[in-house]
Amino acid sequence: MKIYTVDAFTDCPFKGNPAAVAIVDEIPDDGTCQKIAAEINLSETAFVEGLGENHFHIRWFTPKVEVKLCGHATLASAHILHQEKLVSSQEIRFESLSGELKVYISPSDYTLDFPLSKTEEAIEPSSMASISHFGKIIQVSRVEDDVIIELPSEEQIRNYFPCIDELEKIDCRGVIITSKGTGYYDFISRFFAPRVGVNEDPVTGSAHSKLAYYWQKRLNKSDFKAYQASERGGEIGVSIMGDRVNLSGKAVTIFSGEWQVSLP
Repeated sequence: MKIYTVDAFTDCPFKGNPAAVAIVDEIPDDGTCQKIAAEINLSETAFVEGLGENHFHIRWFTPKVEVKLCGHATLASAHILHQEKLVSSQEIRFESLSGELKVYISPSDYTLDFPLSKTEEAIEPSSMASISHFGKIIQVSRVEDDVIIELPSEEQIRNYFPCIDELEKIDCRGVIITSKGTGYYDFISRFFAPRVGVNEDPVTGSAHSKLAYYWQKRLNKSDFKAYQASERGGEIGVSIMGDRVNLSGKAVTIFSGEWQVSLP
């Protein structure tokens, strides 16, 4: 089994979000996938199995659990398939726990075609003691399995020092903090998911499938330049197309190697 590490949503090594990509003849059983992901210990490891021409099965594992959707590891997987000439088309189809996902390859970047998350439930901030450490909050919303916390300023997002113990108390997959951008970017964000083994994710495609609808309603537009302000940082182009969202970014291969242990 060959494994690659890729920095996604960047064209600079050691920026963006690193993901592991395992290209396999057959995806191993759940327990083996989880052990491999824990051993690699990146925020996500993608396992990719061929189903037909330009058609693949993909699963994503954090060091702790399998997840239903992961943007940066999907982009990383498309990048490796393209780089290794394992696809013959500019369109790749992935079968996943979130249904069929498509990635489009252009000379400049990769575009993920993901479902747009439109469900938003407002939450009264005073009802959540675990978020009191944020100080002033504009709005709190639950979007599917994540919680979005809008803060007043980009500076507050960039300077926030995460209280992981408090974030882990919030009943959700992940906590997204976001604000309107003040310059080149329409909005910025950060993403924390200690409940699934990721204290802070550097750049999170799946979070932007939720942020897209959130900011569409507030900025009255459908195309955005977004920045995830983690220490590594990363840029995402976001475009809403009906009930889908296109997430665009670049990728850089960092490492490749062979798994040396026999699999069950």
